[in-house]
Amino acid sequence: MIDLVTLAGVIDTFKTRAKTRRRTARRSTLVVVTAPDSRPPRPPAGTATTGSAYWDGVSERMAGRYYHDAIIGGIKRDTHLKLIGGWCGDLAGKLVLKTDLFEEAHGPDQLLFDLAGPALRLGIDISPLIARRAAERGRADGPRALGCLAADVLALPFRADVFDVIVSNSTLDHFPDPRQIEAALGELYRVLKPGGTLIVTLDNPRSLSMLVGAFKRLLRPDPFYLGHTLSRRRLVAALERIGYEVSGTTAILHGLENHLSATMGAAQRVGGRRFCRAIGTVLRKLEKLEAAPTRYLTGAFVAARAVKPILARER
Repeated sequence: MIDLVTLAGVIDTFKTRAKTRRRTARRSTLVVVTAPDSRPPRPPAGTATTGSAYWDGVSERMAGRYYHDAIIGGIKRDTHLKLIGGWCGDLAGKLVLKTDLFEEAHGPDQLLFDLAGPALRLGIDISPLIARRAAERGRADGPRALGCLAADVLALPFRADVFDVIVSNSTLDHFPDPRQIEAALGELYRVLKPGGTLIVTLDNPRSLSMLVGAFKRLLRPDPFYLGHTLSRRRLVAALERIGYEVSGTTAILHGLENHLSATMGAAQRVGGRRFCRAIGTVLRKLEKLEAAPTRYLTGAFVAARAVKPILARER
């Protein structure tokens, strides 16, 4: 069973800051970019992910036209759920935090709604609009202990030592300053319980996926800002500097899924859904490359499992 005092503390801490954050959210949502055929909005200098207005604008542009189809999204979701299940085990009675809600607001690759067993699953996003859309999808998906909040991963509105599990999947690779990645990892360390587990994934800078992405950007811009990232070695070093014990690393998504939306659209036109399902089957089989020594070349994301020690040092 989850500690009800802890849960109440999470809720009370958030409520004490709610009025101030509501005012900020109201101001930010006035700057939404609504032109669906325009180029992706450029991030304000220094605020690519620390400014909610930019990500509100991205969400507005994405509404109804997400960049992954259902098959690709399903592969991404299932791969992340497998990673979480393998590294965290039974989530029954645990308090789980997810550090962004972009997938839950827009895509078939959402995973927060499908986590089995947590006493409370909580998602945050810098964008009030994304958080609201995720909450609406969550309610439509069925009754569950689910919360979606607008909050900044660099300044979380929670007391220390609250969460049993934190899932940060490709959230921290959108910062304009690489030092912000380590700052965010430190903030996650603060709110993680001693003995709790952080699962973090970042764009893999040494991957074929990164190379393909660089080529694609010569032809057309990305739908949103891509910031700095860390290699597996630098990610492990950053986690250990903060005080985490890193107990596992891997690389996931080995089929260039991030770049296959146009391919799946063409496959649908040529061979219909059966052809698309066949491609999906091949892509799922490619996930076996996670066991190969070349996984950090083929995997689009580096992933690490980090535990906050029972006798954690103060930050």
